[in-house]
Amino acid sequence: MEREWHRIVELNFGGNGATDNFGAAGDSRTGGHHIITVAEEMARGLRPEFVITQASAHSAPTSATLRAGAILAQIDPVAKGYPYLDGTGKLRLLPLRRLANSVNLNAAGQTNVLVEYELHNLSDADFSYSGPAVTIDNVILQALPPEFGFNPTDANYFLAFRNPVLNFFTAERLEILYSDKGIDGVRQEVKKLRDSAAI
Repeated sequence: MEREWHRIVELNFGGNGATDNFGAAGDSRTGGHHIITVAEEMARGLRPEFVITQASAHSAPTSATLRAGAILAQIDPVAKGYPYLDGTGKLRLLPLRRLANSVNLNAAGQTNVLVEYELHNLSDADFSYSGPAVTIDNVILQALPPEFGFNPTDANYFLAFRNPVLNFFTAERLEILYSDKGIDGVRQEVKKLRDSAAI
């Protein structure tokens, strides 16, 4: 039986989803692609500020995301300076730069946060539009393949048509085109790919 690789569900890592706030209610799970990215950065020995900023993309930065990445990278995250162990033995974000100047924020119930952690989290929030755009485009693009020589029920459709179209135009751009110009607007863009032999 042919494997339907385009329907594989991404696994979440970084917590159990229920008691991830040191045993209290909390959910620090995030998609596997995110943990793999953090692991790669750690394996390359990138600066803690950079790694923690990247780890902030999906949610507020947590030591659980850093720990999951470190497990995958097969490193000791504390020894490498990503989180640290506080006085109670809990993993915490490092007080980088001047955050440890005179005040222990963790002891006061606060998190050591740099502005770039939060800005990157906000920049990654496009998923509220990009996610629906992809699912909308899946429906729109399935209406076009016959005139471009593809069958949407064939596995080759994804590799030779859908994926290249989304790669060249992005899901957001195609959805905006569709909302402004309808299916013919999308068709004209896809024709450009065909005319340039990209599909």
